[in-house]
Amino acid sequence: MAAPRIALDVPQVKTRGKRWIVVGAGARDEYQVPAALHEADLLERFFTDFYAPLDRVAFGRLIPSALQKRLQRRFAPELPSSEVETSLDYLLRTRRNTSAWMRYSHLLGERAGQAARKSGCGIIAYSHVATSAFGNAGEAPKVLLQIQPHPVSVRAALASDTLRPDVNDGAFNELAWPQQAFEMYAREPLLADLCVVASTYTRKTLVENGVEPERIRVIPYGVDLNFFHPAQGAKSKFRVLFAGQIARQKGLHYLLETWQRLNLPNSELRIVGKLSIENRSFVREYGSQAVFLGALNREHLRLEYQQADLLCLPSLSDGFGHVVLEAMACGTPALVSENCGTSDLISQGKNGFVIPAADLDALSDKLEWAAHHRDELAAMRFAARNTSERYPWRRFRGALVEALQSFRDPR
Repeated sequence: MAAPRIALDVPQVKTRGKRWIVVGAGARDEYQVPAALHEADLLERFFTDFYAPLDRVAFGRLIPSALQKRLQRRFAPELPSSEVETSLDYLLRTRRNTSAWMRYSHLLGERAGQAARKSGCGIIAYSHVATSAFGNAGEAPKVLLQIQPHPVSVRAALASDTLRPDVNDGAFNELAWPQQAFEMYAREPLLADLCVVASTYTRKTLVENGVEPERIRVIPYGVDLNFFHPAQGAKSKFRVLFAGQIARQKGLHYLLETWQRLNLPNSELRIVGKLSIENRSFVREYGSQAVFLGALNREHLRLEYQQADLLCLPSLSDGFGHVVLEAMACGTPALVSENCGTSDLISQGKNGFVIPAADLDALSDKLEWAAHHRDELAAMRFAARNTSERYPWRRFRGALVEALQSFRDPR
């Protein structure tokens, strides 16, 4: 099934209004937040750990083409590097230790907050850097981009999980966070004038933990519909794909345990995700049950989506699960838990399935059904792609700008 190239003819609208400073580490959301503000002429500055200035001719000439390809993940053509301020100090400190971001997240936030206070701009901060950003921003309007469900809800989901407690994912498990860091991140939504979340599930967890519903805006993420697309190809084995962090929070141990118990003939479970010292016990315990592929580049990940019969993300608590939308754009139905944000996008039995979180029986039933009804599963591929086409990144950018324009500073 080949998909036509999507032409997004939504006009770019330049608007006048309050300008904003954005702060966040990594290539979060493919830089769509600062890109949206730049597009609307509302971006004052974007603070991050590293952004590749590939739009600067001199820089491009000095960098070998192979390295440039790797750096493209830290660059967006829609966002000029002249509007970005990077912090190599933060980058170097956190690179040495995967859990060091908790000790140094304040570095990014402080600089951004101080800039917002001096310039009179509003500040938009991703969770984990928001506390210091908001604390240094004075009376500036404060918007939180809440990546995950509320930390209290995530911790509760992990604490109540009794399946295979011996399988350890180290620093990726929020139960292992230092209490001071946990409490700081739990307070962040209460410091914001507006919280932007990607799913109704995340919204629900914020409300449960004291955030007023009127201070929350749900804006689902988008997907690159031209890059992620279906492809023709006959499949011999029944293939299930997991893509994401190798961690308990993603419910991976439920999928691996279920797969081991089902022992389906002519089938294969493939796991995409970064393999590290912290999650080595997953590979040690389940290496004979699944193919662990490690982290993949975008091209290879797209191929895995296209060749899978089903994407499975049975998360215990997950703010969105962007891999689900990418897989659906490739025409692959998804099986997710009700505690996964992308459950908002699933029409039961039409483009995928939603099951209760932490439910081995429900997961087993759906996987066994899928293995024995591959024709019905294949028929769902069109619906999966059609669903994804309602969520181009341009939709996300437009909704974010509209939310900021309609925002009224309570002060």
